[in-house]
Amino acid sequence: MIDGERSVPSCGDVELVVCETCAGVRSDVYGRSGGAQLYAELVEEHTRAARDTSLTIRTVRCLWACKRPCNLHIRSHGRSGYVLCDLEPDPATARAVLEYASLYARSADGAVPFRSWPDAVRGHFLCRIPPAAPGDEEGSPE
Repeated sequence: MIDGERSVPSCGDVELVVCETCAGVRSDVYGRSGGAQLYAELVEEHTRAARDTSLTIRTVRCLWACKRPCNLHIRSHGRSGYVLCDLEPDPATARAVLEYASLYARSADGAVPFRSWPDAVRGHFLCRIPPAAPGDEEGSPE
């Protein structure tokens, strides 16, 4: 699969990037990796709940956090991004991630107060990625 081949349409700027090759759990009956299962749960829950957050859900081949699968990266232009790991590819986790994404979307800088985090995402943050400096563009030479 090519990075970003599958996605949920977005009306805004918050993006969940799910590692599709994460294999921390056994493949399901369809042969999908844990990451592919997590992606499917996120898409299904996002569609089912008709969430109103401005959100794109897509996949990437690998987030290089293989020792702690399943992984995803939440990001948005001008906000800090976060990599979450050790996620279960199930409906409860998908709902919690989408709830967190909604809180993230409403934040000015990507910071969501800890007391607001859904229980299923607590303890699953691997790292914070600061936003690019104003004027920086991804891939532009220095």
